[in-house]
Amino acid sequence: MERCTPLAIVNAQLVNEGECYNGAVLVDSAGRIAQVIRGGAPVSTGGYRVMDAGGAYLFPGVIDTHVHFREPGLTQKGDIHTESAAAVAGGVTSFLDMPNTKPPATDRATLQEKKRLAQGRAYANYGFYLGASAGNLEEIKRVDSREVPAVKLFMGSSTGSLQVTDSAVLEQIFAQSPLPIAVHCETDAIIAKNLAEAKAKWGDEIPFTEHAAIRCSQGCLQSTRLAIGLALSHKSHLHILHISTKEEVEELKRLATTDGARYVTAETCLHYLWFCNDDLSRLTWQLKCNPAIKYKEDRQALRTALRQGVFSTIGTDHAPHLEVEKKQNYALSPSGIPSIQYAFVGLLEVAEQENIPLPRVVELTAHTPARLFRVEERGYLREGYIADLVLVAREAKAYSAGSLPIYGRCGWSPYQGESFHYRVKTTIVGGIPVYQQGVLTEKPCGQPLTFHSIY
Repeated sequence: MERCTPLAIVNAQLVNEGECYNGAVLVDSAGRIAQVIRGGAPVSTGGYRVMDAGGAYLFPGVIDTHVHFREPGLTQKGDIHTESAAAVAGGVTSFLDMPNTKPPATDRATLQEKKRLAQGRAYANYGFYLGASAGNLEEIKRVDSREVPAVKLFMGSSTGSLQVTDSAVLEQIFAQSPLPIAVHCETDAIIAKNLAEAKAKWGDEIPFTEHAAIRCSQGCLQSTRLAIGLALSHKSHLHILHISTKEEVEELKRLATTDGARYVTAETCLHYLWFCNDDLSRLTWQLKCNPAIKYKEDRQALRTALRQGVFSTIGTDHAPHLEVEKKQNYALSPSGIPSIQYAFVGLLEVAEQENIPLPRVVELTAHTPARLFRVEERGYLREGYIADLVLVAREAKAYSAGSLPIYGRCGWSPYQGESFHYRVKTTIVGGIPVYQQGVLTEKPCGQPLTFHSIY
């Protein structure tokens, strides 16, 4: 079946499966990789549209395993169409969307509705988590592993049915989920105590710089230890989301020396690697997120852990809110950062600063997400795989992120005031160049992701 014009990407630096080398990639009319070529341009490009990469890096498209695209029910903040546009502008070709929408995605019917909403409107390929609740254990047990990548569990920082704190329910979820369990780890009792103390001191004028003290390291660590204990007890796959503290890093390092390491993987996000609590003095509401961005020593510990291979994935935790919502006082300002358009180029900057090889970056953004979440035929530059690709140039002079149009609906990001040397030149989804030189060039063509069966 013809999907696209055959494409020859030549004169590129291919970054894939532990290597970086000069080469070319041929994409056939079905949108699959027909050939991966080492060395110069292919002998013959007859019948192919030729794209000269000019020595830029060609990566497998980013698989972002942690986004909040707000649809259904919260579309004043963003939706699948607008946020996936921001995604491809940032080199993301596939995303896994979280279940905290309205209604929450805690059953098969709601998941099917989200998939319907994405059809023909998503610029990137899409998948959706099944949310865990206190009352949907049967849904979790019956989930179709070909259609759902994982279960999302909020052990803190959520509202309504998506927050699960009952120990007996947690035991059942870890014991009976057939899928990996991706967990938000914070202890609400600790946070509530800290918030009450802050209100007693500051009233309605709590400074945003207090966020790291209110949503403190101990609140993260206690919940993370609980989740690890449950995973080891039931031999279930736990994926800990948005690690933000040096204490959690040490916990993961200790676990790595034991047999329990095979049951637990972890993610961090660019905002924990890029910013620290000092930045809330100038960016205030823009950097309020959960878990909180912590202190300089936490940021450095996370960067060191990134270099040491502690993390398996880097998610964006893209979570848009309107500026008018965010600009309220601390207690009313919702938590969340719109970041997907800048996260990959920002990560490349961090990798360069920390002397992390580019093939390691690809493991974090494509190879390991595809493996952990069983994504079929994506995440690698392999012949026969679907051609989800991103072409990135490193420029000698840094540019301001604020010079680029913002594609997300909320229209702001804390990264707008930052500068990067890396620039997304072209994003290709299923063989179709959907974003080129700062412009969306095609209609949405994302496809539903499929996942290898666990049975």
